[in-house]
Amino acid sequence: MAAETTCPFKEQHYGLGTHTTKKGTSVTIRLATEADVGEIRRLIVGLALYEKEPASTVEVTEEELRRDGFGAQPVFRCLLAEVDGVAIGFALFFYNYSTWQGRCIYLEDLYVEESARGTGTGTLLLKTVAAIAHAEGCKRMSWQALDWNTPALDFYKALGANRLDSWVNLRLGEKELTQLLGIS
Repeated sequence: MAAETTCPFKEQHYGLGTHTTKKGTSVTIRLATEADVGEIRRLIVGLALYEKEPASTVEVTEEELRRDGFGAQPVFRCLLAEVDGVAIGFALFFYNYSTWQGRCIYLEDLYVEESARGTGTGTLLLKTVAAIAHAEGCKRMSWQALDWNTPALDFYKALGANRLDSWVNLRLGEKELTQLLGIS
């Protein structure tokens, strides 16, 4: 089972619990559970569409989310933002490790539905992940944003994030992994 998540709470700033947004709406930030995998996947599809990708590019299944987030050896955690019990955003994150600094948190995705943008919900999600990272002794929190996503880049800059333009992202997809290993 997953280790207990440690997170302080500061009303309207960060933490697991209910906050009042900039627009006066009550939003609850909570850890996702196994029962939420359908909502998590729905929000992931929403993110893909926002990133100008067809829904079909989302390959992860509810079964994979269940196994990987809530199985015997979870590899990620997920926060949900809810208004009146309806998920309007999520932050999916996990530990990674820096050989120079030690334990860190990587924020894989942060997404808030269009109808809830500008309310402070994204800030609550991001700051709650940061509060978890800090409370759990992580040395840093990292993530990526698409270079064309100016609203996100401006949002992250306003929160104090440093842009690392000198780093280049590299990836081996499924096809490249099999090629590298000589597997057909």
